[in-house]
Amino acid sequence: MPRRTPEETRDLMLRAAVDLIRERAQASGDEVLAAALAHLRLTQVAQRATAIVREQTHDDGARPITTGAIYQQWPSQADFQIDLLFHIADLQAALVPGLAESVVEFREAESEDLPLETVLMRLMEEVHRHYREDPLFRVELSFLLGAGDARLRAAIAHRQATFYDVADQAWQALLDTYGLRMRQPFVIRDLTRAMAAHVVGSVVVWFADPDILRDPLGEEDASLMSRVMVAILHRLTEPAADEE
Repeated sequence: MPRRTPEETRDLMLRAAVDLIRERAQASGDEVLAAALAHLRLTQVAQRATAIVREQTHDDGARPITTGAIYQQWPSQADFQIDLLFHIADLQAALVPGLAESVVEFREAESEDLPLETVLMRLMEEVHRHYREDPLFRVELSFLLGAGDARLRAAIAHRQATFYDVADQAWQALLDTYGLRMRQPFVIRDLTRAMAAHVVGSVVVWFADPDILRDPLGEEDASLMSRVMVAILHRLTEPAADEE
């Protein structure tokens, strides 16, 4: 087998670490969730990374990730964890269900004459479901509790900056599709932040009591969360045709 490049080693280690975090986050106990990164050891991650490459190549004899290869990438456990924080931030910064998919869904909804409220509620229920089921999201919430650390603040800021840039485009596509504009003095970033804050907050309360978000109208594919999202959109936007 050819020798792996440092970049290939880094990618394998980060992938293996994410696999382990997901498994640990799905385990029971506050300690597992609150200290998911602290429980990771480079030797464990190296073992998982080796297993990944052997599975990919169908070669049980593929060269393992060695301690020497690890410390070429990260001089210490702390250096690895900092890199991992930014890697997780990049993963979580992607808009769910994705910018391209959202824009396509908006255009298809318009062609089918689906009301804006129906499209928005469907999308928000999907986003909410994703975050409820994503163990990395619970790990990310633990980062917020440690936001007094400058390194954690940097990772969170990186995540937010990337997420907002993508989400702004998605929300603007929705407004364009349905002939809406932001109501002064609000701008598209205000809409993005308001929607993101509501999703995160509603997921947190859902963890404690799923019934707290049940739909007041009793509809199966709706919830108090998605109906509030519709109200936020209506409050912050107005028909673009009014300008004419």
